[in-house]
Amino acid sequence: MELNRAIVRTSEPRARYFIKSSAIPRAMDTELLRSKAEEGDVESCFRLAQALALGNEPGAIDWYMRAAKGGHQLSQIAIATCYRNGIEFEQDAFEALMWYFRAFASGSEEAFFEMEAVLKGMEYAPSEEEVLSYLEKASADDGSAMFALGKARDLGIGGFDPDAAYQCYSKAAEMGCRDGEPAMAICQLNGSGTTRDRQAAAAKLQDLSDRGCPVAAMKLADCYEYGRGVPKDAPRALEIYQGLADRGYIPGMYSVGRCHMDGVGTEKDGVAAYCWYFLAATRGSRQGMYGLARCYMGGVGVDRLKEGGLYYLNKAAELGSTEAMVMLAQLYAKGKQVKEDRKASAMWFQKAADLGDEYAQYVTSENYATGNGVKKDAKKALQYARMSAAQGNTVACFEVGSALTKGPDRDDRKAFEWFSKAAEDNYMKAQFAVAEAYSKGRGVKKDPAKAFELHLKLAQNGFGKSQYHVAYAYFEGAGTEKDDKKAFEWFLKGAESGNALCQYYAGYCYTNGVGTRKDESKDLEMYRRAAEQGHIVSREIVERRTGESVELKEDESPFEGYLRKAKAGDTSAMFLVGRCYKDGVGTEVNLDEARKWFNKGAAAGHKLCRDYLHQMRIRSNRRPCKGAAILFSNLAWTARATSPAFKNIVWLRARRRKTVVARTDNGPPKATAVRGLS
Repeated sequence: MELNRAIVRTSEPRARYFIKSSAIPRAMDTELLRSKAEEGDVESCFRLAQALALGNEPGAIDWYMRAAKGGHQLSQIAIATCYRNGIEFEQDAFEALMWYFRAFASGSEEAFFEMEAVLKGMEYAPSEEEVLSYLEKASADDGSAMFALGKARDLGIGGFDPDAAYQCYSKAAEMGCRDGEPAMAICQLNGSGTTRDRQAAAAKLQDLSDRGCPVAAMKLADCYEYGRGVPKDAPRALEIYQGLADRGYIPGMYSVGRCHMDGVGTEKDGVAAYCWYFLAATRGSRQGMYGLARCYMGGVGVDRLKEGGLYYLNKAAELGSTEAMVMLAQLYAKGKQVKEDRKASAMWFQKAADLGDEYAQYVTSENYATGNGVKKDAKKALQYARMSAAQGNTVACFEVGSALTKGPDRDDRKAFEWFSKAAEDNYMKAQFAVAEAYSKGRGVKKDPAKAFELHLKLAQNGFGKSQYHVAYAYFEGAGTEKDDKKAFEWFLKGAESGNALCQYYAGYCYTNGVGTRKDESKDLEMYRRAAEQGHIVSREIVERRTGESVELKEDESPFEGYLRKAKAGDTSAMFLVGRCYKDGVGTEVNLDEARKWFNKGAAAGHKLCRDYLHQMRIRSNRRPCKGAAILFSNLAWTARATSPAFKNIVWLRARRRKTVVARTDNGPPKATAVRGLS
């Protein structure tokens, strides 16, 4: 009877909505279930356990255990609940914690909350060594423990080790844990612990999705949304999210809401976004709560309400939403919605980082590198950068590559690999580093022709440093045929971008008639421009020919410096220029210019530029669309929301009117306009 009560509590109410098998099977189905369960079908193991537990029949705990070892989240939570309360097993808080950790590793939101509750009741928190030792022993015959061990390695428990994590995921898959294969595909997508092959990874995710794996389907949709391994196709991404949501998969509901909020694969629709977030939140989804926080704080699909937004934001963060943690960290950093607090900002970023958020890992790396809100720690900075890079963060890949080009741990081959990963995402600094590696033979076989090819592409996209390299390659005939005319043209382009070396060589060409006619006035102008930037040879030429000393150009304003570097192709400068135009720092506010530079940076792979474009789109999305109330009522009817208040009546405020959505017993609710309500 005790097991019966424990399992009923575990399976209610959430299981009904995203795992249909939690319904009690009919007696006639029990033998069929048993047959499938004995063949190793994880879902059948769980359903059979449910049937036995709810019917007070023996053997339920054994089938829960088999399902749990196969990666079934609810079964893992059921086993944890039994250990926690001394049901069927001797009461053991540490064992309960480890089973909750298995469920957390598989993506259970509920498990995170339960882990915190168990930890509060323990006399001491187990050490990382104790956790790893337990998982290593348990993984001998437990696929879910093997998978959790891989997750621990990915999260840096006992030291970040992506190679070991991938091996654990592979072994878990061999042992029948259903989480293993999608984790392996994601590793292949990011090049974490294995060779990066995005096309093969996307194909594997498609196969797993076709076989009914929602985790793989979510990642596949992400691939279509951002064009990783497949052509970028936002409508296709939304279609996948929608299919998952229609089947009651809560993360899919949240993602559909996000697509409507940000205009991903569809027109922006603030009210539709709010509706989907609400549906997810009513099922206990922390991501749904985070979505509601965005709506209330931005006035998207609902009246702006700062207090309500902060409430949902803090609640989502407390429940383990890394996106909510990141948003809180950003608010504390800016001091707009809450009092500025750099330490609190760094703390929330690190919490999200420790839970696996790749962007938070990158920012935490920067915080440790600069001492922003935390004590400077170069070792931790590199560790968090590696964790972020292992998840595919473009800038982090570049930073890890840069770190490996210097110091006692220098490794040019590995640096080249990381630069190449960032370069695949069109990050110009990384593409330049790869071109230089081919030019100098650092970490890869020297190949002047390949270096020239890569520099030429960058130069054509306005990257100033590569314009010099292309010009000099034509000038010397390195990696391409010598061509004085083309050399001069590229030196001139680089000079106009502010490159001092290009200005000097353009002057040299005018002086000696290389690729152009001699022109003593133009050559002097070029030498002077280079000299004003500190080029010593140019300064000597100008002073010898004119008898006048050359003063260095007055320091330009920060904004002018950013703008010059941005025009030369520096993506970090593009982001800063966008911020300046957006906030009116060093120049007048100009949102069109801000969007232009954020777009350029985003196209070049700068994640912060993409994030700020995201925010600007959100803020422009203020007006709810017509017919939103009908849409919301149909969603509510289809999803069978659990909240009694939500079932019976939902109030939505639309522009210049209030709309009541009342449930009927014969079909979807009907919307009725009611005027004059306050």
